[in-house]
Amino acid sequence: MTNLRKLKQPLEKFKGIGISHYLHPQEREDRKRMIQEAMAEHYSFGGIGLENYRFIVVGQGQQQRVVKRKK
Repeated sequence: MTNLRKLKQPLEKFKGIGISHYLHPQEREDRKRMIQEAMAEHYSFGGIGLENYRFIVVGQGQQQRVVKRKK
């Protein structure tokens, strides 16, 4: 993953390939749950316009948290 910067100018045959971190299915479910909870909290506090925000999980392990960013 540290050498991904070298793929900025890839060969033509590798143009359609994407690389990302592997997440265990349980980790994916945990992240989905965290995002759904953050969206529900945003909505419950009178937050309108969920489509104007993007919810992202940042951090690793026990330090994961959801960050809300404007689109």
